[in-house]
Amino acid sequence: MRTTQPHWAKPRMSLLAVTIAALLSSAAVVAAETASAAAEAKSTADPSEAQGSSAVEPLERIIVKGHRYAPESLTLAGEYNLSRDYLDGLPQGNGNITDMLLTLPGVQSSDSALSADLQGEIRAQLLSISGAQPWQTGFYFNGVNNNSRLDPAASSASPAQINDVQGHPQATFINQSLVDNVTVYDSNVPARFGGFAGGVVDVQPRQRMPREPSVTLSYRGSESSWNQYRVIDERDYNGEDAAQTDSEAFEAPQFSKRTLSLSASTPIGADYALDLALSRTTSTMTEYSLRQNEPTARESVSARLALTSYAWGLDEVRLSATHSPYEGGYLLTDVKDSRFDIEGGGQTLLISARHKEGAALFRSSLSYATSQNSRTAPNVYLPWYRAAGKSWGLNVGEVPFSVEGGYGDIDKEQQTLTWRGSAKFDAWSWGNSDHQLELGLESNYLELSRRRTETGLVYNAPFRDANIDCRGMTLDCIEQTYAVPLDVLAERLGGSIDFANPEHLQAYQENLLTRGQFFQYRRVYPLEYIDVQLQEYAAYLEHNVSLANWEFNLGLRADYDDFLGNLNLAPRLQAGVDIGSARLVVGANRYYSANVLTYKIREQQRGYITQYRSLNNGVVQDWRTSAQAPRYRYSFDNIDTPYSDEATLAWKQRIAGGVFSIKAVQRWRRDLLTRADAIDRDGYTEILQGNEGEGSHQRLTLSYQRDFGRHGLWAHTSFTENESSAESYDDSVDAVPEDEIVFLQTTGDDGRSNFRLLSFDDLTRRQDDFSRPLTATVSLRSDWFDGFSSTLIANYVGTYESAEATGALREISRGDEICSECDINALSYAVYKVVERPARTLLNANFEYELKLGTAHDINLSFEVSNLLNSRTYSVGPGLAGIETGRSFWFGVSYAWR
Repeated sequence: MRTTQPHWAKPRMSLLAVTIAALLSSAAVVAAETASAAAEAKSTADPSEAQGSSAVEPLERIIVKGHRYAPESLTLAGEYNLSRDYLDGLPQGNGNITDMLLTLPGVQSSDSALSADLQGEIRAQLLSISGAQPWQTGFYFNGVNNNSRLDPAASSASPAQINDVQGHPQATFINQSLVDNVTVYDSNVPARFGGFAGGVVDVQPRQRMPREPSVTLSYRGSESSWNQYRVIDERDYNGEDAAQTDSEAFEAPQFSKRTLSLSASTPIGADYALDLALSRTTSTMTEYSLRQNEPTARESVSARLALTSYAWGLDEVRLSATHSPYEGGYLLTDVKDSRFDIEGGGQTLLISARHKEGAALFRSSLSYATSQNSRTAPNVYLPWYRAAGKSWGLNVGEVPFSVEGGYGDIDKEQQTLTWRGSAKFDAWSWGNSDHQLELGLESNYLELSRRRTETGLVYNAPFRDANIDCRGMTLDCIEQTYAVPLDVLAERLGGSIDFANPEHLQAYQENLLTRGQFFQYRRVYPLEYIDVQLQEYAAYLEHNVSLANWEFNLGLRADYDDFLGNLNLAPRLQAGVDIGSARLVVGANRYYSANVLTYKIREQQRGYITQYRSLNNGVVQDWRTSAQAPRYRYSFDNIDTPYSDEATLAWKQRIAGGVFSIKAVQRWRRDLLTRADAIDRDGYTEILQGNEGEGSHQRLTLSYQRDFGRHGLWAHTSFTENESSAESYDDSVDAVPEDEIVFLQTTGDDGRSNFRLLSFDDLTRRQDDFSRPLTATVSLRSDWFDGFSSTLIANYVGTYESAEATGALREISRGDEICSECDINALSYAVYKVVERPARTLLNANFEYELKLGTAHDINLSFEVSNLLNSRTYSVGPGLAGIETGRSFWFGVSYAWR
C-alpha cells in the first residue's frame, strides 16, 4: 500500500522556506548582540584571565551522590539520557555499550540476540531505532562518527557471504567501561547530527578532571555450564531414522567468556589530566555443525588514552587515541572444512579544543580513523549431493546435500579524515523573547578499499552418473567406486544383481564406496583491487527561542557529497508549550541517509564469470566460459539521496509524583533505492538503481516514570507499524545476480509450503526482524541500603512474523534462464522460511554489592541473570531446529582505589 506524503512535506521548499525565514528573522540582530555581549564580557573579565594565566587553583573536592532512575528527557528533542550511574545499574552482558540500550522506547534488537548459537558471541548486537535498519543509525563516540561505510547492510546476513564480508554498522565496538554517558535520539534529532535515517546514539567517554589519581580494575565472566538450554526440533526429516539420528545429536553450545577492564586517571601538575581505559573481552566457544560442536574463538579489545590540557592558550585541549580491534574465528554451519576468520575494528586519533571568546563558545576537532572488515577463508565452495563418499551432510530437505569449502579472502578498509567546528553564542533577549544561536561546519574525507586477493570458485548444479570418467580431476569430480568389483558381487549374489530384490539392493549399497558425480556449473570471482574516495561537506544552524511558556528549536542542516552530487537541505523544527504541569511538544523534521560510498564500491566491482561443462560419452569435459550468461555490475547515476520526513506529537504530564508521557512518531520514507531496469553495456548487464521505493513508520509510545524513596520505576509500551509500498520491489529475479538469489518459503491456507525466488535485498526489505508490533518494558531500580542495589527488567514482545534461514538448500530447474548453452539440470539456493513467532516475556536482573575498605578502597560484586524465569525465547521458529537459551549468568568483581 502506497503511503500518502504529509502536506508539509509535499512541496520540499515550502517547509524549507518557513524554516529559513524563521532562522533569518533573528540573524540581523546576532552581530549587534554578539558585539555588545563581547564588550560587556571584556569589561567584566577577571584580570588573571586577561593576562592568559594558565595556573589552575585546586578546588575543594565535593562529592554529591544521587540517582536518576529513568533516562527519559523533558526537552524538545526525542532524547534519552543515560548517565554513568544509570548505566551501572543495567545488566552489562558482553559489555558493548549499545547492547545496554535495547530496553529504550523505539529501540529494537535482532532476534539473533537471543539465539543459543550466539551466546558465546561478543560482537555488539544490532539495534534499530524508529523502525530503520541497523546501519541507518548514526553512531558517535567522543564526537567522532563511528559508522562503518564498509557495506554495513551486510551485518544482517550470515558471517560468510559469497562476495562480501559480514559487516557491522559500527566501525569499532565500544565497551561500557570507556563510557561516561549516552544520549539516544529516536525523534526530533538536532541539526548537528546528519547521515542517518533511524536515530542517533551519541556516546561520551569518561573524561575526568581528577584532583587525585584513581584506578579501577574489574573482571567478569560467563560460562555455558552455568546456563540452561532446551532442544527444539520441528524439521521435516526424510524418514524416521534420519530424524532420530540428527535430533539426538543436538548438543548445547559450550563457551567461556571473560572480560578484563582497567581504567585510571590522574592529574599531571595543575594544568593536565591523563585518562586511560582498557577492556579486553574473549570468548572460546563451540558452534554446532554436522552433528558435533566445533571450537572457535573471539577477541574484542576496546582501549582509549586521553591527555587533557588547560595550559595551551585555550580553555581546554584534548588529545586522545582509541584502539578497538576485533578478531573472530567462524565456520559455515553444516559445511565441512569451512573455517574462516574475520578481522574488524580499528583506531582513531583525535585532537579537540574548546574555548570561550567573548559571547561565543567555540569547539573544533580534527580526527583520523581507520577500520577494516576482512575475511580469510577457503576459496572453493562445493555443494555435493549427499551420497556415498560425500555422506557427511544432514539428511534434510527435498534433496540432501553435503557441502564443503568457503568463499575466499576479501580485505576491506576504511579511512576517514574529519574536521568539525561549531560556535554557540550566549543567550540574548529581543523584546519578550530569549534567543540562542549555534552554527557548525563539517568536512569529511573518506577512502574505501576492497581487495579479493585470490580467485574464488563457487560451484552449483551437481550431476550424478555411475559411469563418469573424471579424467584425473579430483577437486570437483568424483568417480563411482566399489569395495569389490560388480562382477564379483554378482557372483556372490548368485550370478546377477537384482535391484528389485531388497537383499541385493542392500548388498549393492554397502559395496558402494563413492557415488559418481560432478559439477556442471560454477561462478568464478576474479581478483579485485578497488579504491574509492568521497568528500562530504555539511553545515547546520540551530536557533532556540523562548517566549513566555513557549519554546522553539529552529534548525536547518545542509549536506553535500561529490559522488551523488546532491545538495540536501534538512529542516529540524520543534516547538513546545508548558501548560501547567504538562508540556506539549510537536516536531517536523527531515533526515537524509548516508552510506553513498558503498554504492561507489559496488559500481567498480568486477562481476563473476559463468563457466559450464558437459558430459560426453561418460567423459567429463573441460570448463568453458559462457558467452551468453550475463556479467553484472551496478550503476548509481542520477540518484537522489534517500530521506525520511518525520512528524511528532508528545504530551508529558506530571501525575502522582511521577511523569507520564505519550508520544506519536510518524515517518514517511522517500526515494528509497530499488532495482530499476537492466541494460547491456560494454559486455556487462548493468543494473540501474532508482528511487522508486517508499515506506512508512508509525509508533505510539506510552511511558510512566517515578522515583519513590530508594526505588525508581520506569514502564513503557510501544505500538509499531512499518509499511512498504509494493512498487518498491522486483517481481522477478531475471536481472538479479545468482549469488544474490534465495528461496522464500511460506505456508499457504491449505497448509502446504510455497517457494518463490527473490533477491536477498528484497528479502531484507520485507524482513520484520526490527518491526515487532507490540513491545513493553518495566524496570525497577532499587537501592536497598548503602552498598546493595538491584535492577529488575521485564520485557514483552508480541506475536510477529519473521523470515529465518533454514540452513537448507533447494533445487530448481532454471539453467536456460541463466545460460541456454550451459546444459544445466538444476541449481540450488539457500532457503529462508517465514515463521510466526509467539509472544514472549523475559525477566532479567542485576544485583550489585559494594564493600568499602577504608576511605580509599572499594570492592564491588555483581551478579547478572538473563531470562530469570527460564522462559522460552522462541529463537527457534516453527518448522526449524536448534537450541534455545534459558536462564544464564554473569559474575563480576571490581576493585577501585581513589
